Amino acid sequence: MSKDFRILGRHHQDEPTEFDVNGVTIGQETFHVFAGLNAVDTKEYVEQTFAALRSNGLVCARMGAYKPRTSPYSFQGHGKSCLPWVFELAGKYGIKVISMEVTREAHVDEMREALALTGHPTTVMLQIGTRNTQNFELLKCVGQAHEFPVMLKRGFGITLQESLLAAEYVASEGNRRVIFGLRGMKTNFGDPHRNLVDFAHISVVKRLTRMPVCIDPSHSVGGRGASPDGILDIFHVAAQGTIAGANLQLVDIHPVPGKALVDAAQALTLEELPLFMEDMAIAREAYLKRRKLLAAAAPALAA
Repeated sequence: MSKDFRILGRHHQDEPTEFDVNGVTIGQETFHVFAGLNAVDTKEYVEQTFAALRSNGLVCARMGAYKPRTSPYSFQGHGKSCLPWVFELAGKYGIKVISMEVTREAHVDEMREALALTGHPTTVMLQIGTRNTQNFELLKCVGQAHEFPVMLKRGFGITLQESLLAAEYVASEGNRRVIFGLRGMKTNFGDPHRNLVDFAHISVVKRLTRMPVCIDPSHSVGGRGASPDGILDIFHVAAQGTIAGANLQLVDIHPVPGKALVDAAQALTLEELPLFMEDMAIAREAYLKRRKLLAAAAPALAA
């Protein structure tokens, strides 16, 4: 199946699987956490969030200025009006990369204008949400925006093959800095979680393509339920993805989750962020130990 992906496919083992984004190396061997507001609401909350990221040694964030919603009456995001002050605050707190969803070509131009206006204090990673995975004209647009890396989330109602081909659409327009995002599949079999976790496909994506793989435990779980051990489901699911070899985590945090304008039920608090980071460090170490174990056993298994 990797032959279907002419550009992003893993055709030779020595092909590069990493790239640079404003001094941050992202690839199939690296690990980063993109934490932040699902939707930008107030300057105060954005600044508090960036300050928390810096305190925890993070230089990557998620921030939503444009929010496609199921209901036309739900908050749709502040749009381009918030971009200048979000970018300025990112520069103030040393945030190098912001993952931000776009839904049409005009949004890309608005980001270019806001970055130029503020002196390019940060870099944006264009995010294609699950609803737009088969918006082929948008895929071509972000593929032509070579200065921006792209995170493409798997479509929640289509096959893995179809979603990977959507990423190939982006690359076919010249933008090869593409990250593949897993965020759960829409099905009642995932109840009571918001989506059915699909993180078993992390290894499949890395085997078939050279793309780094991101997981979104917040949208997979969709709530703050916890098991009897006291660990939140979001922590459990995030750890599962990290132990399976995910390269990025895209997680919702908020200074006051109850006041978040989008998906308040799934946001972690700023106080929970250091716990989350320590938990991810444990999970990442477990993944690296698993790799070491299998590497050591490989010669004997092959004999």
